[in-house]
Amino acid sequence: MEIEAKFAVPDEATWLRLQSIEQVAGYALSVGKLKQVHDTFMDTPTRDILLSRHVCRKREVDGQIVMTVKSNQQVVGAVHRREELEVTLPYEMPIGQWPPSEIRDRLLSLIGDVPLTPLFDQHQVRFVRWASHTVSAERRRAGQGDRVVAEMSVDKVELSIKGRTQSYFEVEFELKDAGTEDDLAKIEACLIEEWGLTPEPRSKFARARDLAGV
Repeated sequence: MEIEAKFAVPDEATWLRLQSIEQVAGYALSVGKLKQVHDTFMDTPTRDILLSRHVCRKREVDGQIVMTVKSNQQVVGAVHRREELEVTLPYEMPIGQWPPSEIRDRLLSLIGDVPLTPLFDQHQVRFVRWASHTVSAERRRAGQGDRVVAEMSVDKVELSIKGRTQSYFEVEFELKDAGTEDDLAKIEACLIEEWGLTPEPRSKFARARDLAGV
């Protein structure tokens, strides 16, 4: 299950500020890493994945291909919850040749080994950081370490579909294994009350689909 808080970022100046702050809601932020991300949303020619209320994405980043299937999205305020299945591939290959995985089994059950075709592309400049709860010196001496609660992604998204273009900024905080929903609620409150950011109820796929008219 993927759980993340998503916020619209109003302008490039705020996008840049979010890349340089040292903490949010009392959680320390790591040094960031800039990534160029190319996403292609995929389906069958007859849109069987969309009809089954799933989304399939091919992501190319750092020389790898990551295939993702998402479903059962629920949104409350800024918080998005959805099932997420992933597999990393060395190169593009038919679904039936993917490594044994839950995502392979899910797609085979939905569409069989039908070749996937592109719906539309999306490019992102993504600045990734880690939000951590920092323990006191006393607790550190007792053997306790910092707790990484979320992955922060500060995104500039660019779409060009059927001659129509769109560019926007977002920030996301995705809960990690050591994080709790209470941690996410504190971050959410800080971004609303201190930064004046607006929760973003739409997924990136939904925004791209609206632009594409699919």
